[in-house]
Amino acid sequence: MNVDDNKGKGEQFHQKNEKSLHDIENYIFDHIYKSGRSLSLNSTTADRDNKKMILLIDDDPDMIEVGRKIIISAGYNFLSAKDGLEGIDFILKYKPDLILLDYMMPGIDGVEVFQRLVTNQRFRHLSDTPVIMLTAKNDYELDRGSLFEMGLSAFLIKPFGHRELINVIDNVFILNQVKKKNKELEQKIKRSEYKYQDLIENANDIIFTLNLKGDFMILNRRLTTLTGFSREDWMGRSFFDLVAPEDRVDARINFQKAIQGKARIFECRIICQNGFPLFLSMNINPIFERAEVVGLVGIARDITQRKELEQENIELKNFNESIIQSIYAGLITLDLDRKITSFNSGAEDVLGYKSEEVIGKNIDDVIPKEESKRLVPEIIPPDHSNIRRELETTRKNGSKVTIGYTLTPRIDNYGLKVGHIISFRDISQIKQMQSEVLRMDRLASLGVLASGLAHEVRNPIAGIKIIAQTLEEDFEVNDTRREYLGRIIAQVNRLDELLRTLFSYAKPREPNLKKYQLETIIKEVLILIEDRIKKSGIEFETKLSESLPSVFVDFHQIQQIFINLFINAIEAMESGGKLIVEAAPIETQLQPKDRRNARFAVTKKSEYIRVKVIDNGKGIDQEAVNRIFDPFFTTKATGTGLGLSIVYRIVEDHKGDISVESESGKGTTFTILLPTEE
Repeated sequence: MNVDDNKGKGEQFHQKNEKSLHDIENYIFDHIYKSGRSLSLNSTTADRDNKKMILLIDDDPDMIEVGRKIIISAGYNFLSAKDGLEGIDFILKYKPDLILLDYMMPGIDGVEVFQRLVTNQRFRHLSDTPVIMLTAKNDYELDRGSLFEMGLSAFLIKPFGHRELINVIDNVFILNQVKKKNKELEQKIKRSEYKYQDLIENANDIIFTLNLKGDFMILNRRLTTLTGFSREDWMGRSFFDLVAPEDRVDARINFQKAIQGKARIFECRIICQNGFPLFLSMNINPIFERAEVVGLVGIARDITQRKELEQENIELKNFNESIIQSIYAGLITLDLDRKITSFNSGAEDVLGYKSEEVIGKNIDDVIPKEESKRLVPEIIPPDHSNIRRELETTRKNGSKVTIGYTLTPRIDNYGLKVGHIISFRDISQIKQMQSEVLRMDRLASLGVLASGLAHEVRNPIAGIKIIAQTLEEDFEVNDTRREYLGRIIAQVNRLDELLRTLFSYAKPREPNLKKYQLETIIKEVLILIEDRIKKSGIEFETKLSESLPSVFVDFHQIQQIFINLFINAIEAMESGGKLIVEAAPIETQLQPKDRRNARFAVTKKSEYIRVKVIDNGKGIDQEAVNRIFDPFFTTKATGTGLGLSIVYRIVEDHKGDISVESESGKGTTFTILLPTEE
């Protein structure tokens, strides 16, 4: 046998042995791998379980042998297939961790195997298995781009070295691991995106993003729910077009501040599709990229119901306030520190203060402390929930007013005492009515007394006067006893005059009302007292307006008024002076005052003549002014105290008014309102 024969036989033997080795390897692997274990020819059974399996598909036995040695020596499990069909079968059967695939093979080449692996649904569970293509072709003969687009992990050009193959395999495993992790991260990101997208879409608030121009970039479905608008219609449109016109200026100001990097919270209205406004609380925040604002993200919460409740509360507060302010009675509330927390218009009218003057002040600083302690005692017995009293207190101008008040504890929603409520009324009119009733009782008693005096006293007095006059005639002219009789007669006359005055006051006659000219009445009075005025050295002056209307009065009773007032003025000017009578028409509401300056109820507006009787005499002190119209009150040594009382009664019977202003040493002014019509 020659060398060539020997060589041929050697190759046949080698091929036969290679085939036998390949069959044995596959047999062992088939039976052991099916039991769930991987195989390495130079590793223990315990080590094989955690090693990765690499499948080499190649029609070159030498390449399979070399590959087996390299891969096993690198610590991987090895499996081989001699052609494409067997490779496909092994891929489905053993699910290798990596595939080394020869580009050129008889029958089904590597490209077709790879295409089936990628496109066939039978391999979908192996779609992530990395594939390394082995080829001896040059770069310009390969369409690498399309294979890489299909998912090929790497190309390895033959021939390659031991280290080069292992490096490529290790790198592909590393890259595949990274790819798997990236895929897992992508899936997590997608799940997170779906989760947050779901949260955003189903949020109870409108969530949106804006670009730097204020256009909508993202909008969730809550916009449609709240406004009725389709969110697709608003994508790319301006946010400000959605805002109500009256709120756009404020919205733009907040938008500009937000794109400058400042988060903003503000409220605005948007107009819904049905035309009704929707109140939103806006929270917009800048979106930063590389320290620059690239847009805004906003959350808008529907606060329409809250706004409606706030408006209802405001309206209820205003309603309650209007009720409190419209109450005729005064109402003051205090906290536990005695500070004023509310002061209604009724309190303003009675006490003369404005609410803004006293709110927040201590009640002791508004009302004199002695009076405020009576109004709100510092210690209130617990069994006295309400206190009802009367109090004369001081107004802002220093005058006095009598109030009837109720002090009630102020209780909060938890049943705790938080202050006091003082409700009060001006009872000066009631006091005046009581005074008038008392005066009427006095007049009634005076009438009874006068009637009795008329019958029981005047007859004896008349007898005394007649006897005295008779005795006076019996004495001689020069008899000193005639002087005593003259004095008796004078005192009897004075007593008779007093009785006539008393009887006239107690039982006045009804006034006979007719129209008269005031000037005529004054002239008649002047005729009666003209001599007395001249003897007293008094200058008399009248200032009557032109075209005075007639007064509707009883001539003789009004004459009596002026006689009384003129005589009082003359007596007040002992050293002479000036007496002035002024008269002018006036249209006013009759507001008569009693002798303590408390007012009666106001009547309708009517036309009167206002007459002023002015003197510059010695005047009257304030205490006397307050009592000047009281019956039997007089400042004269010989006065009866009935003259001004009669004047007051006559004016009252004429439905007029009389008042007096005087100051000691500076004179006196009486002001009378006389009616011009019935």
